[in-house]
Amino acid sequence: MIKRLLLVSLMMFSATAMSAEKITLYWGFSPASNTANIYRTLVRELNKIQNKYDFVFETRPGGGGAVAANHILQNPNNTLLGGTSSFFVRSNFDKSTGYNTNSFKPIFVQSQGSPLALWSSRHKSLQDIKKTDEFTVSISGFGSHSNLMADILKETYPGVRIINYTGLTNANKDVLGKHIDFGWNWLSEVLPQSEAGFGYIVGITGTRNIGPYKTFTSQGIKGFENTSTNTAIYASQNMPDDKVKEIHEFLQIANKSPEIILLYNKEHSVPAELNVSETRKWYADQAQFWAEQSAKLTTPFANIKNSKE
Repeated sequence: MIKRLLLVSLMMFSATAMSAEKITLYWGFSPASNTANIYRTLVRELNKIQNKYDFVFETRPGGGGAVAANHILQNPNNTLLGGTSSFFVRSNFDKSTGYNTNSFKPIFVQSQGSPLALWSSRHKSLQDIKKTDEFTVSISGFGSHSNLMADILKETYPGVRIINYTGLTNANKDVLGKHIDFGWNWLSEVLPQSEAGFGYIVGITGTRNIGPYKTFTSQGIKGFENTSTNTAIYASQNMPDDKVKEIHEFLQIANKSPEIILLYNKEHSVPAELNVSETRKWYADQAQFWAEQSAKLTTPFANIKNSKE
């Protein structure tokens, strides 16, 4: 009798597992980043609270997020895109290999207000910039969020010379090795170097000073007030609305797990609590805001030097 019950249980479990639809959540950047860890944890939480879908996390780096974005458009029924504000920035740069935000629809806004940091292992403060006619700043690809940040910095400091890398890992290595004057990254990613005395955070985006780290605004530099990054999940326009709504409801629950909240705290971001209608409005507002910011770019690609990685 016990064996029969065990067999029935195993058959029921097998049938449930086979019936679950696989949905892959893609991240278009480094698998070792803090944001990648957030998505791994979110997928794990999603699979705890339901069994209709089997959520899987994968990375597909390349093209400043464009490779992952285009993969979602080619597989609209069973893929999702996890992204930061770079999702909106990139689409305004590269029209040939990029993508259009109109091809996507938002599913869920996870968190808002994570600051980006300008950091250096050569210079202790922004005051050092005033002492030189030219200095280098690394970016993690044409059309990246860091590309936009570097160009905004150039409005105040014309001596900025932008050096392009294909990703943040090598860019940060060269900042740490003092081959590059400054680099851009999330505050959370460069805090360990700063706290260990290997680097200096000279300014952060947003409107909140965080501990000893001061915003650009508080240091008299304009343009970075609203450029902190957000995280959200997107789907192709071709994914059915009822499916989008259902996944949104699952994400609302998973996004409140204590483990996820701890990760957002580490990023100095604030968890978002937007319903479906508010999420759509947020998406439209973000698309417009970042399009306006990107239109202000003045540095031609021809004037950006590629690194020798």
